[in-house]
Amino acid sequence: MTPRRTEFAPFVLDLLDFMEEKIREAIENEASRPAAIAEAAGAVAPLRDRLRENEAAQAQFILVFDAQMYDAHAAQWWAELARMDRPDFEKLAASLVDPEGALPALRKVASAANAPS
Repeated sequence: MTPRRTEFAPFVLDLLDFMEEKIREAIENEASRPAAIAEAAGAVAPLRDRLRENEAAQAQFILVFDAQMYDAHAAQWWAELARMDRPDFEKLAASLVDPEGALPALRKVASAANAPS
């Protein structure tokens, strides 16, 4: 395993913050939606890799964010998100970033994950 320079929770929280920032950018600026969603999707691989260090956190992420991270068609999920009709996109994007959405829920999981399991 590659030595890590950043503790688990801060690293995961930074990636989740980045993903949320890019999704919000896509909501606010229709012209930047494809690029912003592609950037958010780009955080999936390092996030998935780092979650291997903490099985409990990984299991909770799978329960909340399976289609977006672990499903065999996760990349397709993000590509389709970028191409959705505006109303459908806004609804789905809101379910990711709203206070009761997926990313805030995952942020709570990461915050509780103080040490690798």
